[in-house]
Amino acid sequence: MSPLWLLLGLLALTGSSESSNWGCYGNIRTLNTPGASCVIGRRHGLPYCGVRASERLAEIDRPYLLRYQPTMRIVGRKYCMDPAVIAGVLSRESQGGNFVVDMDNVGNGIGVIQDPNFYPPTSWKSESWVSQKTEILTSKIKEIQTRFPTWTPDQYLRGGLCAYSKGPSFVRSNQDLNCDFCNDVLARAKYFKNHGF
Repeated sequence: MSPLWLLLGLLALTGSSESSNWGCYGNIRTLNTPGASCVIGRRHGLPYCGVRASERLAEIDRPYLLRYQPTMRIVGRKYCMDPAVIAGVLSRESQGGNFVVDMDNVGNGIGVIQDPNFYPPTSWKSESWVSQKTEILTSKIKEIQTRFPTWTPDQYLRGGLCAYSKGPSFVRSNQDLNCDFCNDVLARAKYFKNHGF
């Protein structure tokens, strides 16, 4: 086999493994999740809930999130976070960054859209905006790691997502890893992972 073909083969393997499974907090493709609650489905006008609702909402937000895809890759590498998870969080919180969200109402993991006709300024669609969201999530994950050192990376991700949404005191045991925000974000993240994020 020629050295050129060998090099091309190694590059292809490296590229596919990076895009299919990277990040320090579990493998999105193998995580099971029930998806969005029926409350979330109804809130968005869907007559169904679960993974199907999460995937539909992610599909709606995907064109908006494509603008951030290169940024999500840069930020993902910086924080060792899968860009698909970043996309899932942005989709859940602000419909892909297309609306201004009042994060004072973080308790339900949705926020309040202040004005549906108002698009955020360009500076909000920057690397620093995506980086800020990701840094907050990774800090919550690290808090969970400190409090529960024997958990798996998947549990850290779930705990971090629940703490991100409901505050760090919400997670008291592995029984608290099934919050709606986490379930919906993970289902959306799986959708985004399967669509190039």
